[in-house]
Amino acid sequence: MLKNYSILTLLSLTILPCYTFADVAGKTILAKGKVNAINETNNETRKLKRRSKIFDFDNLITGDKSKAQFSMSDGGLITLKENTELKISDYRFDHKTNEGSATLEVVSGGLRSISGLIKKSGGDYQVKTPVGSIGIRGTHFAVQVEGDQVLFGVFSGDIDVKLFNEKVLSLGASEDYSFASVNPAGQVTLLTQAPSSISAGLGNSIPAEEGSDEEDSSESESSSVAAVETGSQESDSSGYVAVGGDETNDASLYNESDLQGMNGSSIAELIAQRTGTLAYENSGAGAIESSVGAVSNFSMNMVVDFDNASVSEGSISFSDQQGEWFAVYSGLINVDQLDLGINFASHGDNRADGEISAAFSDGLDEVIGNFNLFEIEDNNVSAEGSFKMITK
Repeated sequence: MLKNYSILTLLSLTILPCYTFADVAGKTILAKGKVNAINETNNETRKLKRRSKIFDFDNLITGDKSKAQFSMSDGGLITLKENTELKISDYRFDHKTNEGSATLEVVSGGLRSISGLIKKSGGDYQVKTPVGSIGIRGTHFAVQVEGDQVLFGVFSGDIDVKLFNEKVLSLGASEDYSFASVNPAGQVTLLTQAPSSISAGLGNSIPAEEGSDEEDSSESESSSVAAVETGSQESDSSGYVAVGGDETNDASLYNESDLQGMNGSSIAELIAQRTGTLAYENSGAGAIESSVGAVSNFSMNMVVDFDNASVSEGSISFSDQQGEWFAVYSGLINVDQLDLGINFASHGDNRADGEISAAFSDGLDEVIGNFNLFEIEDNNVSAEGSFKMITK
């Protein structure tokens, strides 16, 4: 009987759902519209919402007028556009050693990503596409599958795309070009400016799915306008085609949420014109409350990198009767909004998590928003409030 029981025990362990032992690749920090994860091992579909975990066997899929953003286990950020499928073949990260590896595959649609500690610590980080595999040397890049073409864009650092014809396409800050398109035959068209479809769709107004439990389904987001490549094409013996052209904008693509700009310019236009970085710090806090007593010593800061359309670093801290709340965050500029994700948070000696939402105000001179933090082991221990930060 004891022998039989041991066998049954072993059998029961082997048929446990595989996600019990799977690596957590990250968590969802933004899910607008229809956003699902499909488990490749058993084809189970999960609807994703804020704080939903994603695993290293998931296919992430967004529907029409939908988008998602994920904070990955190594602190990286990934934003998916509508009608996108991204396969996570591998995403493992050891917080003790800061080592890991990642393999992603863009099947359709588009993404923008800021890589995290896996790449910074020299780990293997690859993104597969229909025309080749990307080796990441930089931190901020975009991929868009458009018909039978694949568009690549680099906003910080460099990437090397090993094409299926064995050629290597290098793009980025240390290369002559940062943008390119590649067809199925491996022909490369080098672009002098970002194609509009690289950014388009990252900021479209997205209605919440019917019956959605999202906290702010009325959040307004404008559509993005970027430079469109026009002009003549000139081929050389390498098979590369260089494209040059004038930048064109269509102001009608902005919606009413952009009208918070100054001097007749929308926030999105001001961002497009801005270069370099701006540092912000708190000029005061709103009604900050903690579930465990009075709050003191509030501090918040943020650095916005307009060249790379990102929030490169930010932190928030304050104290209550059980210790200090502390959170580190980063994110992306999403046309006229800021998509932020918490990379690490704590309350005293306890791990914490939460959400931060923010937007530009008064031109680009202010950032306003709110936050909600909570302990992971006990969600009832929480704190929330609003903030306003101004340029230093």
